[in-house]
Amino acid sequence: MKKKFLIVLLVSGGALAATDVVNQDGKSYNIKVQGEGNLSISDHKIDSGGTLYGLCGYSFCTFEIQGDKISATKDERLTIRNGKFSK
Repeated sequence: MKKKFLIVLLVSGGALAATDVVNQDGKSYNIKVQGEGNLSISDHKIDSGGTLYGLCGYSFCTFEIQGDKISATKDERLTIRNGKFSK
């Protein structure tokens, strides 16, 4: 049973996607991530030049750093550049 489940996970691949965030700035940020409909709220620190993987497993989430806020679906990748998010 375990082998069949693992094969299904490997074949479906994209179904388990979650939002990644790449920081291209020279400073670190604290990111507040809010799951759809306030289901969960979490805080994460991303270092300068760093990447955080899998921050949103819901259909969509809201990401916030000081001075900027953006919503993204679970299969998108966000970039922080010049203190702002971009997709």
